Amino acid sequence: MLNYYYDDLKVFFGKRTYYFIYTYLEYFTLSSVLFFCITEKKFRKIIVVLSSLFIVFIGFFYSFASFKRLDSIPIGVESLFLLIFVCLFFIESLKSASNYLIFENSSFWFVLGILIYIAITFFFNILASSLDPTILVNYFHYSYFGDILKNILFAIAIYFLSKEARSNPNKKELEKVPFLDMY
Repeated sequence: MLNYYYDDLKVFFGKRTYYFIYTYLEYFTLSSVLFFCITEKKFRKIIVVLSSLFIVFIGFFYSFASFKRLDSIPIGVESLFLLIFVCLFFIESLKSASNYLIFENSSFWFVLGILIYIAITFFFNILASSLDPTILVNYFHYSYFGDILKNILFAIAIYFLSKEARSNPNKKELEKVPFLDMY
């Protein structure tokens, strides 16, 4: 959504502030999704520590560094941290043996969406500041393919999440249902 209003927001906030807000919000939302998909406490602590380091890093970066077109360095660090979190999710999934198929779990689809998004957009974002502007204009729109696939996979995840909610109602919902067992 921020990309849609890029020109207006860039004028309102300024280029540096716009990129700071965009990078921070993207990292915060994707790392939060991964945080809730991972259940192991030590992996969650890793996410919290690396996220704290990332926030300090982007604060320093936007205060002192300059960039031409895109903030490629924070995006690269963000992508690497998110890839670490994706690996932690898959390590946790492989460690826990269960009877369900992994692709029936909503967390899998969220994480897969993030992984594909990062994989497709990584080099576009890293090289954006060093590429010739004409090449960037001609090819940067291909990075939107990563956004589209991420959104499709998130939609699949939401479908499985609703399926999980229907099959596992919480205890308070069960208390509202009258006990009508007539044996």
